[in-house]
Amino acid sequence: MKVILITGGAGFIGSNFINYFLRRNKSYIIVNYDNLNYSGNMKNLREIERSPRYHFVKGSICNQDLVNYVIMRHRPDYIINFACETSAQRSIMNPAPFFETNVMGTLTLLDSARHFWSKHNYEGNRFIQVSTDEVYGSDSKDSYFTEDSAIMPRNPFTVSKASSDMLVKSFYDNFGFPAVISRCCTNYGPYQHIESFIPSCIRNAIQNNRILINSDENNTRQEWIHVLDHCTALIKILFYGRNGETYNISSGTDAFHVEVARKILKILGKPEEQIETSFRSDTQEQKHAVNSYKIRNNLNWGHKYNLDDGLLETVHWYKENRNWWDRDTDQIHLLENQ
Repeated sequence: MKVILITGGAGFIGSNFINYFLRRNKSYIIVNYDNLNYSGNMKNLREIERSPRYHFVKGSICNQDLVNYVIMRHRPDYIINFACETSAQRSIMNPAPFFETNVMGTLTLLDSARHFWSKHNYEGNRFIQVSTDEVYGSDSKDSYFTEDSAIMPRNPFTVSKASSDMLVKSFYDNFGFPAVISRCCTNYGPYQHIESFIPSCIRNAIQNNRILINSDENNTRQEWIHVLDHCTALIKILFYGRNGETYNISSGTDAFHVEVARKILKILGKPEEQIETSFRSDTQEQKHAVNSYKIRNNLNWGHKYNLDDGLLETVHWYKENRNWWDRDTDQIHLLENQ
């Protein structure tokens, strides 16, 4: 059996990928390496936690000795790096952990994988760096970012992700390291941390609380993709992508945050008056969307969910799994009131 090492596999996208992949690929073993920070939740993996093809290791990707041990023991054919500090808001309040995990942690993985994989000239190996379209920044024009667009990160989180992307590319350029970078638009779906925009809207709508949308969100058209569409794109990249390449992943559907909030309220039968928006007259309308022609054309990938169907399924999941997200409600209230 082939082995895939997943870092950050207890988080939102990582856990969805593990659940999806293991159900559909019977000849693979997955090793989930996660430090279980605020966004990691072992409940996400209850369906497969007893599977003989699933192994969990608790640890930080910054721990070189442990990373070396895990790679030496399990001998992964592939590594998919989901491990990441992700919140732009948190990165502004405390940037250091973002550079420790996102940059130095990625370097630790690259160094370790290069050491072990180079012994057999990288035969049968691949490293996927799961990045974000946010490294491109924002654009006020009616256009889409391509893989060749300039990187213009705007906060410590996106700076750290852009830096880790450049590290990965440098390992390919200098050592022939078998790496691919993916950059996906904003994800939503089951198991997403309750502080993220769509889950927080669902929570507030269910609890009859206000949905506050700030001026930046109110003036940015953002592209949204269901997490399972992201997972199928990563599988295409894993098996058919070309080393050294970057692939944008997107749905082609963009919407203002307020439009998404209205859709959620309509699904739940709640009044639009729950939405409270702030607006600054000096804020220019922005559009944030990427062109995914490359992965669609070269790897024959296509997304399945439209925004309405994806939101309907997501809202129903959060309604049916209130015990999953109620645990974080007090923590989020504290964060919002800071």
